[in-house]
Amino acid sequence: MFAKTFALFAFTALAEASGSCPAIWSTVASDLSQSFIGSNGCTDLARGAIRFAFHDSASYSSKTQYYAPATGGADGSLLLSSVEITRDENNGLQSYYGFLQEKYSKYKSQVGAADLVQFAASVAIVSCPGGPKVPTVVGRKDTSTAAPDNLLPKAFGAGAAQQVLIQLFEDKGISQPELAALIGAHTASKAVAQEAYGVPYNGPQDSTPGQWDVKYYSDTDNHPSGVYSFESDVNLSNPNSTVGQTFQSFVNSQSKWNAAFAPAMAHLSVLGISQADQANFVDCTSAVPSGSHARMIRAAPINDRIR
Repeated sequence: MFAKTFALFAFTALAEASGSCPAIWSTVASDLSQSFIGSNGCTDLARGAIRFAFHDSASYSSKTQYYAPATGGADGSLLLSSVEITRDENNGLQSYYGFLQEKYSKYKSQVGAADLVQFAASVAIVSCPGGPKVPTVVGRKDTSTAAPDNLLPKAFGAGAAQQVLIQLFEDKGISQPELAALIGAHTASKAVAQEAYGVPYNGPQDSTPGQWDVKYYSDTDNHPSGVYSFESDVNLSNPNSTVGQTFQSFVNSQSKWNAAFAPAMAHLSVLGISQADQANFVDCTSAVPSGSHARMIRAAPINDRIR
């Protein structure tokens, strides 16, 4: 009940964010899109942006003693701390970290680090053909204090057990239906640090990693050749729980998943931030570009357009 109530409050705060979005964010969006959209859909940098935003915000737990500004949540620490990015849980993000550091250096006189992290993820999601616009706000406070360790989910091992993951996310205020929607972002995922578990470098988690579709959900069930599912995802897909039942409901239902993912991602993007601070946020969803499907088709070779 707490998770559902918190999610409602958080999404309401996002919906009520007022004020005009600073024009700089449209400039940032255009800049990022150049690196996030490729001829085959979203790029590795776009994938990095989505994972980076998740790791920055999800290092939060309601069980952690409060410290400003977000108790390890969406505070930009993954970008600003030289320690946090070196943790094993962030292996594979170093290239994107360097990319975003350059963008932050370029725009930091006008944008915050925490906002840039989450805004970049919103741009990355729509850069994947089929990706929805996530309600996107700015106004977060930054910190260079490294977030608490060991609060991100494990892909393999004991930490990947279903009940362990459910509890981990409940402690963040993320409900089971939200969790089922959020892990669908693995539709665009390629593993970069799971070789020890038999997953090759760049092994995809669904058969169309350049697109934002629901093949991830059916591929996790069916295990087609060339797709490498994480143990955590397989465990969460089990319909013996609410998260698994919701997971299965997204199979072959793109519109249902997109409708669930957008508010869940918006909730994730403000984890740890007080309602008082969220009340002062500015809605910059309008600065996030429209989906990239048409742009990808126009950019593709003519033979690819008719396949």
